[in-house]
Amino acid sequence: MLETLDWLYATTPLQGKRILLLVSGSIAVYKSLDLVRAFMKMGAQVRVVMSAGACQFVQPLSFEALSQASVLTPSSERWNLQEGLCANHISYATWADLVVVAPASVNTLAKLACGLADNVLCSTFLASCAPKILAPSMNTQMWLAPPTQENLKRLKALGCEIVEPRVDLLACNTTGKGAMAQVLEIVCAGVRALERTPFWQDKEAVVTGGGSVENIDAVRCISNHSSGLQASALALVLYFKGARVRLISSVFPLALPASIESIALKSAQEYLKALQARQNLQNPPFLFMLAAISDYKPAQTHAGKLKKHALGARWSLECVQNVDILCALQGYYKVAFKAEENLDQGLHNAQKLLESVQEGGKGCAVVCLNTLEQSPFGALENQMYFLSARACRHSARTDKLRLSFEILDFVQEVLSGA
Repeated sequence: MLETLDWLYATTPLQGKRILLLVSGSIAVYKSLDLVRAFMKMGAQVRVVMSAGACQFVQPLSFEALSQASVLTPSSERWNLQEGLCANHISYATWADLVVVAPASVNTLAKLACGLADNVLCSTFLASCAPKILAPSMNTQMWLAPPTQENLKRLKALGCEIVEPRVDLLACNTTGKGAMAQVLEIVCAGVRALERTPFWQDKEAVVTGGGSVENIDAVRCISNHSSGLQASALALVLYFKGARVRLISSVFPLALPASIESIALKSAQEYLKALQARQNLQNPPFLFMLAAISDYKPAQTHAGKLKKHALGARWSLECVQNVDILCALQGYYKVAFKAEENLDQGLHNAQKLLESVQEGGKGCAVVCLNTLEQSPFGALENQMYFLSARACRHSARTDKLRLSFEILDFVQEVLSGA
């Protein structure tokens, strides 16, 4: 599996952003060192505020060495404003584009929910108007306690995003929910907080990926070389943009945030059934049809394994045409993805997909075309032609994550009438 964080480091989606990390007292403080490193590798500037409790677990010097900036603690706050960005709760709060509280202890959550400002961490939190993300870390029973849940509800109502903890072995030597979320979950929530746009916010989007798998017998199948990488990248960028995303695929090459609903399936009929369950004529969701559905499937599927000695020296496999999923679906804004060997013929065939079903097309709003000469299957990079009824654009060859941003920009322009 491709490491999602490594890909994000290479594409630096947080280039130039200023992230303020507030660290409260929890055994998970050491994981926040990895958060600083991850945010900086993604292009961000990072400054850190530590509570007195956090300083008991990790020395401020560790955060200063990684962030290359002064850490604000109860004993280091200064008010010599001629220093420029002086380490105090006002200057750090107003500097930030994003505030991340990680780990957020149960005590800190309670104080923030009630608006208390009795320490440097809480004062900084209250003084900032930037978007806020909290990653709690605590014992399972403390997490489940009604006052904690009420505090979380209050913080959500105030506009904070909660990145829920994981089930894992905790410091109290019990296994349960309470371990701070993985670095990937927190940094992706950070990118989403800074990248979300009004157009995509809360839009429902379904992405299909991978290649369909049509069984011949218990061990053999008809499939193709689709890696599912572009679909996973597009699902991730839709999440960053603020959409509610479902990824329906036969393969999942990227680790994705838990907020992206992932549905694993194989055959074309399974894809069709899953998509039909989500189509909506009154309020159509977006469908990004990246899945490579086999044009043909075996006329008959055999139980068990067919034996070579029984099949003989030659084996003729009878196939029948598979279901045309794009044609069968109506309750979506359809964005088709097409791979062709020849560009001229490919552009002609792609334009046909934009026509209505009644005219022999597929009723797509946008078609994204790539050619086999670009070797798109399994590659980290690709380039595409984007087509609509009124426009055609050619992307540069780039990594599939950046390409996903270009795809969504084009779709937005088409549907906004720009």
